[in-house]
Amino acid sequence: MTTAYALPEDLMAANNLPVGDLILFDYQTTNQQPVKTKIIASKHVFSFLQEGEKEVHFYDESVRFNPSKAMLIPAGNCIMTERYSQDRQYRSFIFIFSDSHLVAFRDKYVSLFTHAPRNSSERLSHFLFAQDDFIRNFVHSLQHLHCHPTTLSASLLQIKFDEVMLYLCDRYPQQFLRFIFNVNTSDLPLRKVVESKTSLNLSLEELSFLCNMSVSTFKRKFEEVYGMAPSRWFHLRKMQQAAFLLKYEKAKASEIHLDLGYENLSSFVQAFKKEFGKTPKAYQQNV
Repeated sequence: MTTAYALPEDLMAANNLPVGDLILFDYQTTNQQPVKTKIIASKHVFSFLQEGEKEVHFYDESVRFNPSKAMLIPAGNCIMTERYSQDRQYRSFIFIFSDSHLVAFRDKYVSLFTHAPRNSSERLSHFLFAQDDFIRNFVHSLQHLHCHPTTLSASLLQIKFDEVMLYLCDRYPQQFLRFIFNVNTSDLPLRKVVESKTSLNLSLEELSFLCNMSVSTFKRKFEEVYGMAPSRWFHLRKMQQAAFLLKYEKAKASEIHLDLGYENLSSFVQAFKKEFGKTPKAYQQNV
């Protein structure tokens, strides 16, 4: 059976974490049978495989690899199968980043792309590369940052992003430069509007207006980018933000429901309980 998974939204919701522009996650699972999943990625994903095997089906080819390799998967759709090791383990450390970081990198290091092959029709579905000593040490540093976050974690993550991108540009000068130059970022305006801090308080009509689209076009484009209806995506985002505020800021439901777009406390409590199986107060007492 193939299930559908929105990345990073479902991943963050399942672990009660807020969705950001740069995300680290140590994905680990134990099973006996391969698990096939439809991946609908709204952001770009580095997958540094640690245990087991990964098989990914793209529109142009299928790729199967082990922990000697890592993969950069652009935002979009693919079908992924996790195959477990002999110890029945599967582990992949992932580093997720948004279009805005990719565009900023291309602008910041524009000189790198002066002689890079430019072919807008040549959009490669993925980039597979070796986990050599540099990459293994890089992943180790990310794992340390993930386990021991600091007040400067966001700034450090930005530096780490530039680090791995520059290394891959140097290690694979033709292939990687061509790959990241041709990654499609045409959806960036829509994503910037949707993922802004103010979007939770805007109506669908207002968001459509800011994107210079009709409501019907906005809905269609939104589902192409995020893999779900706007109402569902914004609901998940509100719930993720609520969980973060309750868990880490120790906020009260009565203090946050208006900022999250709920006109009254009872409707917020009901929505939260439906999503997490607990009232905000009970959730807060058990984290």
